[in-house]
Amino acid sequence: MTTLAVRPIRAHAKPRASRRTEVVLVVAVLVVSAVLHAWNMFGYPYFENDEATYLSRGWAFITEGQLDVNTYRYDHAPLGWMGIGGWLGATGGGALFGGMLEAGRVLMLLVHVANTFLVYLVGKRLTHGRITAGMIAALVFALSPLGIYFQRRVLLDNLMVLWVLLAILLLVRRPLTLGRTIGSGIAFGVAVLTKLNAAFFGIGFLVLLWAGAAGPQRKHAVLHWLASAGGTVLLFFVYAMLNDELLPAPVDADGVPARVSLVDTFGLQLGRGDFAWPWEAESSFQLAVGSWLVKDQFTMVIGAGATLALLAMMVLRRFRDAGTVAVVVFILSYCLFLARGGIVIDLYVVPALPFLALAVGILVARITEIAPPGALRPVIGSAAAVAIVAGYVMVADQKHLVTDETANQVAAVEWIEQEVDPDAVIAADNYVYPELAQEGGYSGTMYFFNAEYDPELRESYADDWRDIEYLVLTHEVLDQIAQGTVPRMAEVLAHSELVASYTSGSSSFIDLDARISTNGDWVQVWRTKSRNEIVLQDAWERFRDDWLVSYGQVLEDEPGTTTSLDQALALEQALAQDDQAAFRGIWAWTTDHLRHREADSLASWQWITDELGDGELASPDTVCAADQRFIGLLLDAADAWELGGLRAEASDIADDWWSRCTFTVDGLRLVDSSADGSVDDQLVNPSYFDPVLYRRLAEELPDHDWQRLVDDGYAFLGRVADERGTVPNWVVLTQDGELERASRLTGAGADRFGEDTLRLVPTLLREELAGEERASDILDTLVPQLVSYAADSPGLPAGSTLAMVAQVRDIGYDPAALYRTQVASQIDPDTGTWDSTLADFAWTYSWHRFQRSLPTDVTVPLA
Repeated sequence: MTTLAVRPIRAHAKPRASRRTEVVLVVAVLVVSAVLHAWNMFGYPYFENDEATYLSRGWAFITEGQLDVNTYRYDHAPLGWMGIGGWLGATGGGALFGGMLEAGRVLMLLVHVANTFLVYLVGKRLTHGRITAGMIAALVFALSPLGIYFQRRVLLDNLMVLWVLLAILLLVRRPLTLGRTIGSGIAFGVAVLTKLNAAFFGIGFLVLLWAGAAGPQRKHAVLHWLASAGGTVLLFFVYAMLNDELLPAPVDADGVPARVSLVDTFGLQLGRGDFAWPWEAESSFQLAVGSWLVKDQFTMVIGAGATLALLAMMVLRRFRDAGTVAVVVFILSYCLFLARGGIVIDLYVVPALPFLALAVGILVARITEIAPPGALRPVIGSAAAVAIVAGYVMVADQKHLVTDETANQVAAVEWIEQEVDPDAVIAADNYVYPELAQEGGYSGTMYFFNAEYDPELRESYADDWRDIEYLVLTHEVLDQIAQGTVPRMAEVLAHSELVASYTSGSSSFIDLDARISTNGDWVQVWRTKSRNEIVLQDAWERFRDDWLVSYGQVLEDEPGTTTSLDQALALEQALAQDDQAAFRGIWAWTTDHLRHREADSLASWQWITDELGDGELASPDTVCAADQRFIGLLLDAADAWELGGLRAEASDIADDWWSRCTFTVDGLRLVDSSADGSVDDQLVNPSYFDPVLYRRLAEELPDHDWQRLVDDGYAFLGRVADERGTVPNWVVLTQDGELERASRLTGAGADRFGEDTLRLVPTLLREELAGEERASDILDTLVPQLVSYAADSPGLPAGSTLAMVAQVRDIGYDPAALYRTQVASQIDPDTGTWDSTLADFAWTYSWHRFQRSLPTDVTVPLA
């Protein structure tokens, strides 16, 4: 029976090339590696979230003795950023290189050059001293655009690779001593404590130990290595245990853990992403491989091809070559980690790159061995090197040398430093954290993920996402929002307005509505809306979902009634929320169903819908208040969205409205209740008087005497108030200029102070704030009656109107208390909006809409 035996890695008896030649070649490769890595390294790739995370933690470690800027969550072992912190301490943080991110990338340059040299040494020693393997491996490692992309970044993986390669080098040096065995174990343990996925290389080390140790010493070597490596890694668990943070944490009644836990964090990390077999097209593994191939197809193809060739060679040679076996095992064991079915992040490729490079180097070395000794072997090695360089030049993308992906990021930080108060509460991609929070004094800046989950940070903004003032939106933040991992940040983005956008030159496809971004070379700054605007936005979403049917009909119930005033309310909200699609739909439905009058282009006021959803025009009459609102809203929409057609339509409606909805009696030009009013007597609703709108129309549509409507309207209201002692819901003005009661036309209550009068009050308040004394005179009459009316007829109409008055006038009521009892009490705490009738919605909406016209010092802080 034949026994398989691994040929041990032995010290070579004599050098395969002159020392001088070797030194020149190695220095040349290292210079190429350094230049390619350093060229444009501050411009490409974009500053990634993790880079600043590790830098900020490193800075916190050396300046504050903490493992994190906030609560350390055991999401990574800490040795990596502790080393980064040492570098920052030695170089003065960001002082020497212009910023912490730049300082970190300089460190990565040094690490990359060191790793290139280690790849050379490991390749050489795995092939019994042949420099061909080391040179080719180092060349592939240095030239790979995929490597440059990730090795420029301040990633724990790059530091982990340094320790893994060092641990391998200690094992492949001959003879294998106890000191080197223990040193390798410690180095490997440090690698694991730098990035935990280094553990998946452990099997390859066992191969090297078995091959490198003499037969009787193999068990002892393996045990010593495992003890030194395991003992080093165990320190991480001992630290957690001493802090009482090892075992799962108890949870409160809401399921919130009382403290952090290493075991809990491990469980969370292992459960990241949805499971999918690696051969499934939508698996995280397949998506990651696709991304790697886009960045650098050449390295992936030659590395995979070399691995398969070595695997075949290993089998054919009956596993006798320890170097080949070890490299193949390193690659395959790490591939098993990548293909485990869980989440695979793009940067997970970093630890595989040196081993793919080693596979190419060892394969070339094995091929040269086939040639006869002599000059042909160096020729083959040189040809392979030239082919690899040519392949990278012709096939690989060279944008890492010329593309600037950080300019937008730098510009966004500069904008924040110029425009945002240092005390502002900012949730951000972590790339801004070192410069803003640690170097710039922006104490309210938080890493968005910590802001979502860290109890201390959540307490700092009262655990209310509405108190986060700014969101610095990047590819990473948008991706996490899309995944649903940061619901608070999703709320902030959904309720914010864009104040600064830096997307110039970006290669990313960005679709914020679909939460899609394909690259991180862009930044936007979003400012959270005021609480009042948040309520109005949520109210619109509720209104749109519950009461907007078909393509733009407002319908509360089926069967039900749609009015032109309902349609105007919907248009106003859509315009305020910049919902152009909804606005177009509402106006289209209004035009299709309500604007079929033969005499003018005005809207009929009522549409009836039956149980089957079929409808018909219930009344062709108009409500002039709705049509005048349509004019103003169409003009506003035309300005907001640059839609000239709407402006022309508004002008046409205004012409018909002026001729049909205004009349002159006793020298006064007034607004009729309807274009279809009585012939002899005019029925007037005082609440239709809108001087704010008329002044706007005087500027936009000067063909009509809108100022006369303002002046005559005030004169009419003053006369009504003098003669009646109030402004009633309705007034009849005869052709003789006499005021008569309207109850005979509109029913009981028409001649009293009531809900229609209440609708006039906010208009007069806005006018009073603008300095209109005539409005103040009328309010002097109405406000005491409003107070009495609210006492006698409590409810949302009177309560919300009284709350508005209390904000502008001193009437003995606390406006904040009125808001809480009369308005906020109507808001459902679960939905953040009003779950009542459409009529009640209109009253509550009116209060919040009124806040937009108030000076900041009189607005009510919303809870």
